[in-house]
Amino acid sequence: MPFSLLIPAALAGLAAIAIPIVVHLRRRPRSKAVPFPSTMFLERSPIKSEQRRRIHYWALLSVRALAIMLVVVAFARPFLTDDSILASGVGGPTERVVLLDRSWSMAAEDRWPEAVRAVEGAFAEAGPLDRVSLVVFDQGAEAVVRSAPDAARIRAALDTLEPGALATRYGPGLKLAQTILEDSDLATYEVVVVSDFQRNGWSGDEGVTFPEGTRVRTASVAPRPLDNHALAGVSLSRERLGDRERVTPAARIVRSGGEEPVEVMVTLELDGRQVQSLPVTLPPTGATGVVFEPVTVAQRHTQLTVGIPGDALAPDDVYHLVLSPGRATAVHIAAAAARGTSGDLYLRRALEISEEQGFQIFGRGSGIPDESALQERQVVILNDRPFPGGVEGERLRQWVQEGGGLVLVAGDRGRWGEDFSGIFPGALGPVLDREGARGERLAGLDFDHPVFAPFRDPRQGDFASARFFRARSYQVEEGDSVQVLARFDDGSVALAERRVGHGRVLVWSSTLDAFWTDLALKPVYLPFVHGLVQYASGRNPTVEGFTAGQVLDVADADAMESAGLGEVAEALTASEERVALTPEGGSRDLAAGRSFLALDQAGFFQIRPPGQDEVRPVAVAVNVDRREAELDPMDPEELVAAVGGAVGPGGGGTAVQTAEALRLRREDQERRQSLWRYLLLGALGLLVLETMLSNRLGRKGRKRGRHARATS
Repeated sequence: MPFSLLIPAALAGLAAIAIPIVVHLRRRPRSKAVPFPSTMFLERSPIKSEQRRRIHYWALLSVRALAIMLVVVAFARPFLTDDSILASGVGGPTERVVLLDRSWSMAAEDRWPEAVRAVEGAFAEAGPLDRVSLVVFDQGAEAVVRSAPDAARIRAALDTLEPGALATRYGPGLKLAQTILEDSDLATYEVVVVSDFQRNGWSGDEGVTFPEGTRVRTASVAPRPLDNHALAGVSLSRERLGDRERVTPAARIVRSGGEEPVEVMVTLELDGRQVQSLPVTLPPTGATGVVFEPVTVAQRHTQLTVGIPGDALAPDDVYHLVLSPGRATAVHIAAAAARGTSGDLYLRRALEISEEQGFQIFGRGSGIPDESALQERQVVILNDRPFPGGVEGERLRQWVQEGGGLVLVAGDRGRWGEDFSGIFPGALGPVLDREGARGERLAGLDFDHPVFAPFRDPRQGDFASARFFRARSYQVEEGDSVQVLARFDDGSVALAERRVGHGRVLVWSSTLDAFWTDLALKPVYLPFVHGLVQYASGRNPTVEGFTAGQVLDVADADAMESAGLGEVAEALTASEERVALTPEGGSRDLAAGRSFLALDQAGFFQIRPPGQDEVRPVAVAVNVDRREAELDPMDPEELVAAVGGAVGPGGGGTAVQTAEALRLRREDQERRQSLWRYLLLGALGLLVLETMLSNRLGRKGRKRGRHARATS
């Protein structure tokens, strides 16, 4: 087996082998003082002895010379260069990056302990010159340890890690690994991905390409399907009772991977106190619904939790919401006096059956609210009714400029005077018949606008099926504050918007009942009316539960108002300190300048002034992303192929061979073998043997000398 030397120049030290030879050949003659009367007439004549110039102890000389040779060769740092060693994976110093999936699906059964063992095994292979990195990823990525020369740091870091509440996304982790490899000056790269390889976490267009020759290995920890029960969602139906609201929660439970039906108990908690519990039988695969008895919500930020017994995948067994009374959008409907309430039938009914957003309807007949009532409304709908003149019209205009939302449904009677034309997006003309029984259809919808954005996917509803038999002609000049949102297929305007101050004015050129159109009979009518009114109000849809991974800007007044947290934004604006208590018991400062709250844990975040436990906290509900419970796996080779690596520990080739890379490769190979240690141990053993042998030969020499003197 061939050897190579890391420091060949050290072999010059082999010249030291001559030292014991000289010692053996050149021995000092022993002198003995003999008394003599006078030596002045004697000439010194040294005794020549051929016997003293011969080597007597060859074994002792060999041991001493061999010890010196082993020490010199040890300093030359020898190592084996057999091809079988290179084939075993010793390819020089390696930049090794291990990607560990910490999404919440990794909490299933024993996936996390198995993943930790896989990570430890990957780092156990690290050589003395390797650099190792540990990257944990879910929806984001974090380098827990980056390019460390000692794998012990990573073993210590592993003890502090556990699955989080976020979903799987492979892109961030792979991108961070690519950055680490590109910053490395080593010659060989390796990436190890440890995950359950969920299909949902991979899109295929992450745009990650590792450096040429990177070896990529995968370790899957999803050996078999799971019998998983998951709370897919909770919907709420509201009913107002004076100043209070009664809420009827309905939960949807999905089961997958089962073999036999099973009965579970579904519980409902309010502010941590269980109030209801219902049994439900789950089929082996499929969904089941359960409806609780109505509960009264009397206080703001009431914490509602629906749960089922924990199974192999516990994070999706609970669902959290925060309820507050009085968060419905206040809508005032003023209709034409001639038509009474019959003209509002479809419009009122559509708003009354809203379950999630919630609308509180005011107005009976054609009256306009007085000043105090108007300040409590978010939207005013003039349904087939002219915009009022005089004092009422001025009051409405001022209200719109301050942030109110006005929707004018044209019909026969919708119009406005010249004094108020500046707040409307155009000019209405006469009524036009739309080609008899055929009617016109909506064709040009702005799907980028919030009113029509939910209908971008055709599966969410098709406006093309609705027919319009009559509409008002409508002249609109689009500009910075004026926008056309919908047109008929002949190009005429159906819906237009104008921004006025902080408010919005929208004009619909037909009707929202069944007189001029059959839109009210189509499935799209209900979500369209909800979206139209909600957008006019200027308020985002009420958020009762967030998804883990979102970020809440507590200084954004509009966003916080939508979540029912407006008082937090007001407090921060007034420089009042706030602290957020996390579901896991930690705390985060939300003082001015630190307004972003990362919702990275499932449960309830509580926001309150620091040190004031007596104050009822503002609550934020956070749930895990339910898509993570879809455990369909992907083929790991698909990921490997996409990032440009090779499957397995031996694939992928090597990096560009530079002089520095070859030097590091040789040094790494020598350090892995550390043959010099064994050589020094051998030299030490020989020196011990030399001492023992020298002592023994010395005793024999002294014994022979005494014997010679005795016989002379």
